[in-house]
Amino acid sequence: MADQVQASKSVRVVRSKDLIVERLGELGISLPEAPQPLGAYLPVVESGSTLYVSMQGPLKDGKSPWSGLLGREVSIEQGRDAARQCVLNSLAQIQRHQGGFQRIAAIARLDGYVACTEDFFAHPAVLDGASDLIATLFGSQAGHARSVCGVRNLPGNVPVALMLTIALRSRASRVRDQ
Repeated sequence: MADQVQASKSVRVVRSKDLIVERLGELGISLPEAPQPLGAYLPVVESGSTLYVSMQGPLKDGKSPWSGLLGREVSIEQGRDAARQCVLNSLAQIQRHQGGFQRIAAIARLDGYVACTEDFFAHPAVLDGASDLIATLFGSQAGHARSVCGVRNLPGNVPVALMLTIALRSRASRVRDQ
């Protein structure tokens, strides 16, 4: 019995700093309030060691500063800014679901959608706005598979939307021997 008590005293939960929160602060970026779902779905689903973030648009305070199609009303740079805002909204969803970013082992996949004219072909350049921000924030955890496609329109007439798939560390990985 004494051995069991001693063993339980030697295990503690290690709370390391949340490096993503620190990096956001260093960049002067505040996460927005996580947007409410636009339909009957969950914004984040955790299954095993994977976190799925539902499609996020570039909403700020409930509306998008950008609307329309890339190649017509929206420039590539505006599309890149919109893609960055989609990442921030995704991070806000993760923070609401997980309470932080400490369990993120890797950004596994980014799926992007660019609402555009039929003669617009710079989809990768637009989505690089999201990938670049992820790389800045997550460093070695940022390498991700990516798909991007052009679509005729997106909900709310937003020009860009994306979904993230996140590989998580197990909860037990935060428990260490003293």
